Amino acid sequence: MSEETHDAAIRGPVAIRMAVLTSGIIGWMLTITFCFCLTDFDAILASPTGLPAAQIFLNAGGRAGGTAMWFFVILIQFFTGCSAMLADTRMAYAFARDDALPFSNFWSTVNRYTHTPVNAVWLTVVFSSCLNLIGIGSSQTVVAIFNVTAPALDLSYIAVILARLVYAHRVRFIEGPYTLGKYGKVVNVVAISWVVFISVVLFMPTVRPVTAENM
Repeated sequence: MSEETHDAAIRGPVAIRMAVLTSGIIGWMLTITFCFCLTDFDAILASPTGLPAAQIFLNAGGRAGGTAMWFFVILIQFFTGCSAMLADTRMAYAFARDDALPFSNFWSTVNRYTHTPVNAVWLTVVFSSCLNLIGIGSSQTVVAIFNVTAPALDLSYIAVILARLVYAHRVRFIEGPYTLGKYGKVVNVVAISWVVFISVVLFMPTVRPVTAENM
């Protein structure tokens, strides 16, 4: 998206920094709010809804208030899906444009009416739908696939950061107008350490007791 932004060398990093800061503050406030709303922890985990978070909303706001709050959760999930599909479509189109995909000429075609890569959009939609269809046959398999997405995405981020640290003395690196200066190396080391730690945590089973089936 930075390609479509004016003064991208500065506005891109600033946008990322503000997004991380804002998400961190709001996420912290949400976590504190959830902790205050916890009543019977075991009962919430055994919620008949199958969704402990939804049960917290129901306990705090009643049926009407809980339903209203859960509607906004669904709305956020919808817009998150839209943004994710947008990012995936951009990536698919970029790869096809550079002849990095099979049938690249077809996937990189821009619709002459909408001026958008419609074929790349449908490639993303069909591929994502096929992944979701796995859940019909095995819910544990599709959960395992979805659980690996977060650490895989995080590890792809630190791959670039790690390469920057390893090859800093071998490859001449020209810094842009937005830089962390002397703090950059420290921030990079902290980022790599955190991602490695949280990736191990995210690969752990989400249910207890741990068995061969739910690993």
